[in-house]
Amino acid sequence: MSKPVILCVDDEPLVLASLKVELVRALGGSCIIETAEQASEAIAVFDELLENKQEIALVLADHIMPGIRGDELLRRLHERSPQTLTIMISGQADLETVARSIREARLYRYIPKPWRSEELSLTVIEAIQSYLQSQHLSQQSQHLAELNSHLEGEVRARTETLESKILELETISQQKEEFLHAISHDLRTPIIGSLLMMRRWFKQLGDPIQVDRPILEQLLRSSEKQLALIDLLLETHATEVRGVSMNYSEVSIADLIQDVLATLQPQIQDRNSQIVLEGQDQAPTLWADAAHLHRVFENLITNALKHNPPGLTITIKTHITADHFVQCTVLDTGIGLSSEECETLFEAYAQGSRNSRSPGVGLGLYLCQQIILAHDGEIGAESRDVGQGGCVWFRIPMDRRGRGRITP
Repeated sequence: MSKPVILCVDDEPLVLASLKVELVRALGGSCIIETAEQASEAIAVFDELLENKQEIALVLADHIMPGIRGDELLRRLHERSPQTLTIMISGQADLETVARSIREARLYRYIPKPWRSEELSLTVIEAIQSYLQSQHLSQQSQHLAELNSHLEGEVRARTETLESKILELETISQQKEEFLHAISHDLRTPIIGSLLMMRRWFKQLGDPIQVDRPILEQLLRSSEKQLALIDLLLETHATEVRGVSMNYSEVSIADLIQDVLATLQPQIQDRNSQIVLEGQDQAPTLWADAAHLHRVFENLITNALKHNPPGLTITIKTHITADHFVQCTVLDTGIGLSSEECETLFEAYAQGSRNSRSPGVGLGLYLCQQIILAHDGEIGAESRDVGQGGCVWFRIPMDRRGRGRITP
C-alpha cells in the first residue's frame, strides 16, 4: 500500500516551505508531501495524483490567493475526491467562508495564521488518522457488502435447490399415490371378480357345486395376473436394492427375437397386428444375459400392442453402429409418444397418458432400463409427429464380457 499524500497550497513560497518543514517534523516519512503555489497548479498536481492511483489524504490551502480563492479550490478538489479531508489556513477567512467550506468541501479544520506549530502538528496527525480510519471502515464495509452479496447468492441458490427438492418430493409423492391407485385397481379388480363368482357358487343349493370350465379358466388367468403383478413388484424392489443379477452367455440376437415373437404370437394375433423384421440377417452373436434381453424385447413389443389400437404394424430393426454397439429399435404405427412421455417413460412408478389408456403400474419399462444399464448400454425413446407411431430403442456393446452383479 502506497503512502498517503498531503497537498499544501499557498501563494507565499516562504510560508509553503515553512509548512512543509512543520509537516515533515510531525509526520516523519509516513506521508508524501506535495506543494503548489497557485490553485491552478494545485488542481493539476491533484489530478495527476488521482491518475496515478495515489491516495490523497489531506489538502491544506490558504484562503486568499490570486485567481481561484482557497474555499473554491477546496470545493473543486472535494468534487474530484470526496474522501479527501481539507484544512484551511488563513488569517482573513470569515465565518461564512468557513461554513461554506464545511458544507461544500468537507472542511476538517480551520487554522488561523500565524499558526502554532503544536496545534498544526496535532491537527494534521488527527486528520491523517481520521482519513485512514475512514478508509479502513470503507474497505471493511465494501468487504462486508461483497460477503453479504455472496451469502445472498448462496442463500438464493440453496433456496432454489430446496424448492427443487420439495417439488421433486411432491412429484414422487404424487407418482406413488398414482402408483398405489394403479396397484389397488389391478389387484382389486380380479379379486372382486373371483369373490363374486365364489359367492354365487356358495348360494347354490346342493353339494358338490358345479363349475363350468370357462369360469375356471377365467379364475386361473385372474390369479396368474395377480401373481405376475406381485412378482413384478418384488423384482423391482430387488433391482433397486441389489441391482440386476447377470448370467452371461453367447446370445444370437436373431434367434432371441424369433423366440420372443413365438412367445407373443397369441397376443399379436389377438390384436390383429403384424411384425416386420429388418437387419436380422446381420444381427450378431454377443455376450449378454439372454433371459434379461428376452424380457426387454417382450416388454417393448407388449407395450406397443397394449397402448395402441388393434391393426398395428411393429417393425424391429437391428444394426451395428460405428462405435461397435448392437442397436435394436422397435417402431410401431400407433399413436406415438409426446416429448413429455419420452422424458419419463423409463421412470419407476411414473403414470403418463399412455398408462392412463390401459391398466398397468408402469414398472416394466423401468426394469428394461435397469437391464440395459447392467449391460453397459443405453435405452431411450423418440418423440415423433402425431400419428407417426412410437419409437423405442436400446443399444449394448458387442465386446462386453460378464462382470457378475451390476449395481445401478
